[in-house]
Amino acid sequence: MIRLIILCFLVTFMTACSSIKLTRAGYEEASHQVIIKEGPIELRRYSNLNLVQTKMRDTEDSGFMRLFRYIDGNNSSKSKIAMTTPVFTSENNGERTMSFVLPAKIKKENVPTPSNEAVQTITRTSGLYASHRYAGRRVEGAPIKIQKQLLKWINNHDLQSKGDPINAFYDTPWTPPFLRRNELLIEVTQK
Repeated sequence: MIRLIILCFLVTFMTACSSIKLTRAGYEEASHQVIIKEGPIELRRYSNLNLVQTKMRDTEDSGFMRLFRYIDGNNSSKSKIAMTTPVFTSENNGERTMSFVLPAKIKKENVPTPSNEAVQTITRTSGLYASHRYAGRRVEGAPIKIQKQLLKWINNHDLQSKGDPINAFYDTPWTPPFLRRNELLIEVTQK
């Protein structure tokens, strides 16, 4: 009898866990084509990406929750939108921004209008990006060492950086730091 109870508990527990997205594997990833791969660095071509974004005022959490409420139905169509990866953060002239990538099936003309004025929808036009993958905690701005390595790689491949670095975070907050996939992206052009 005890074995049956334990078995029932385990089956129930496993079923519950399987419905929760515990890793990035359960999420759609922003579509891109890898052109060059050298260790942790890639040169990628991204298609147009529909993004929902907000300014990060005090903490990363405040921006995340505004965006989460948008995909949870706080939008003109009241529709829930699937979470995707990565979550982008960037800083431009001291203003920090967080962005979610909308699923590819949602075309630009069908993107629901945000109900919160602090949230905007934009289209990031297609472009070429150098990306450096690393593990660890989420920090605003990649470690200086990562940024220096990526800029050196860009220069060595006759590319020119264009714009500010973009952080890309792929994992849930409860993923152990050593297993996390983080990236630093810099848009580039041919010299």
